[in-house]
Order: sequence, then structure tokens, then C-alpha cells
Amino acid sequence: MAESYLDKPETDGTKDAHPSYWRGRARGTSELLRIVKNVVSGEDPGDGTINSPVIEAARRAILIYREALIHASDKSTFLSKQAQEALEKAEKEVEKIFY
Repeated sequence: MAESYLDKPETDGTKDAHPSYWRGRARGTSELLRIVKNVVSGEDPGDGTINSPVIEAARRAILIYREALIHASDKSTFLSKQAQEALEKAEKEVEKIFY
């Protein structure tokens, strides 16, 4: 096998990186965007966990924000309208995410 096709971790993220490095990076980014989109849109109700503790922490943080906005938007307070608008804007923004 040609040496140019061997894995060389020292070239990751450079112009000499193996093509699979870039495919893996793109796939990982795509999966993370899918997770964010599902949480913001409400498709992910917060059940279960994700194996990566870092990604799970980010997912939980977004879930907490979403639940706080939902709770605030249901109240008859000054900020309820702003909370509802924030939820609607966030849901429209995630429609732009394609993975």
C-alpha cells in the first residue's frame, strides 16, 4: 500500500491530512448539529443520554434553556411574550440546519 494512504495523526487538520480525517470531522459536525436541532425543535424531549459526557452536557444545557423559556412563556408576566418569541425564533433558526 502506498505510504500516502497510511494514517498519519500528525497531519490531521493540515493540507496533508488523510481524506478520511476530513470525512470524519464533517460527519461528527453533522451529528452534533442534528442533536442541537432536535433539542431546540422539541423533537428530543430529553430522555436518555448521549455517550459523550461533553456532548451530553451541551444537550442538557440547551434542554434547560428550552424548558425555562417554555415555562416563562406560559406565565402571564412581562417576559412571557419575549420568552415565546425567543422559542419561535430559535425553532425557525434550526430549520436552516441541514445535516
